[in-house]
Amino acid sequence: YGDHRDLHLSIRRQRQMCIRDRCKRVKDWKEFLEEAKKNIPENIECEIKMISSINSLTRFANSHIHQNVEEEVGEIYLTIHKNAKTISLNSNITSIDSPKSFIEKALTEVDSSPDDEGWAGIPEKELSYNGYQEFESKNPEQRADKVKEFIEAGKDLNAAGYCSTSVDNYFVWNTNGLESSDSTTSAFIDGIFRTDTSSGSSHRGASSLEDIESGEVGLEAFELSKNSQNPEDIDPGKYEVVLGPEAVSTILVFLAVYGFNAKSKIEGTSPIQLNTQQFDEKITLVDDPYRDKALGFKIDASGAPKKTLEVVKNGVSKSLFHTRRTAKELKEDNTFHELFGWGDSFGGIGTNLYLDSGNSTKKEMISEVKKGIYINEFWYCRVLDPITQVVTGLNRNGSFLIENGEITKPVGRLRFTQSFIASLGVGNVKSVGTDSRFADSEFGEGILNVPMLHLNEFNFTGGVSG
Repeated sequence: YGDHRDLHLSIRRQRQMCIRDRCKRVKDWKEFLEEAKKNIPENIECEIKMISSINSLTRFANSHIHQNVEEEVGEIYLTIHKNAKTISLNSNITSIDSPKSFIEKALTEVDSSPDDEGWAGIPEKELSYNGYQEFESKNPEQRADKVKEFIEAGKDLNAAGYCSTSVDNYFVWNTNGLESSDSTTSAFIDGIFRTDTSSGSSHRGASSLEDIESGEVGLEAFELSKNSQNPEDIDPGKYEVVLGPEAVSTILVFLAVYGFNAKSKIEGTSPIQLNTQQFDEKITLVDDPYRDKALGFKIDASGAPKKTLEVVKNGVSKSLFHTRRTAKELKEDNTFHELFGWGDSFGGIGTNLYLDSGNSTKKEMISEVKKGIYINEFWYCRVLDPITQVVTGLNRNGSFLIENGEITKPVGRLRFTQSFIASLGVGNVKSVGTDSRFADSEFGEGILNVPMLHLNEFNFTGGVSG
């Protein structure tokens, strides 16, 4: 840790330069927009957006910091709809010769675009949202201190992982007069301890680095690694499972992306049936960007404020995630869940998802299991059948056999083949954990805030090779 102090100081000077540059980015946006407005013809629909981010990362391996990097991104997105045709261009702001040339390029190319029958317009001025705030990125020393606490919790075990912080700003303007902005911050630590025969990982996320107890994260990973040494293979089959937050998050993010995405419904690949009891009554899932210390933006890519959604209420599917286009096609209200950087090509995705907590502790969950498995996290998950949400994947970084209410031994790698929607189905959720936190998932970190789950049945079909 101490060997990297000179590197930290060097990166700190870079950070101070980036703060000045970030202030300049806001000025750049205003100047770009004012110049762009002068070159937009009448009687067209136009949308201009900018994402400005500072992403800072500290990596560690072999229990030492080996990398500090910081990247500033300023991306401009331009959409023009003219004579029933649409074109979208994007570029780093530093690569654009001038707003005039950028717009002229789009106006030239839009004429050769195909007719856009799905065009759903741009939001009205009344949906403008002003959420911009001045945030400073964290310095490398602050991230290094968190890494140090994580490593020290593992004593002599080998540690690897990362600590990251981000400041993200989003600006949107359109020819209807909408002018929106929003800002958000996030911080994550993710680490693993290894022995010759085992590994244990842990993850935390928050809106502020100060809110992450990295020593606690390190202790959790250390104990998983230490206790899972010399794992034993067990027979595949159907087992009760107690799932850690990362495993729960993976189930829910697959359902969100492939199930509750309205575009999947249009394409006929979503299993979701609104106002139907598809899940156990213990499952209530909301998408709430306005919750205190939420990590995601409060506006979507169109610049309109997102709606707070009841996605699942007491087991009943209540809402899909919509964009402008999917709302038009299905003749439903837009929920404003268009993704940044993707336009609406991927459909609507919830990025501020919260699963309601329950009343069972981890110890209580384990004590109620006759024969089952504790799973810390899933990985390498792939959809086999979107209609039934059958997914296959593996367990890793801390799995244990539970017998008669007690953990008896660590278990090796298992392959599951399981319908994620059935895993949360009526009668299969035995209990929900008391404590919730932001968890990692196969689609990224900070999307979901979840507790642990105790499920009655989960289908394991083989070892790592079958």
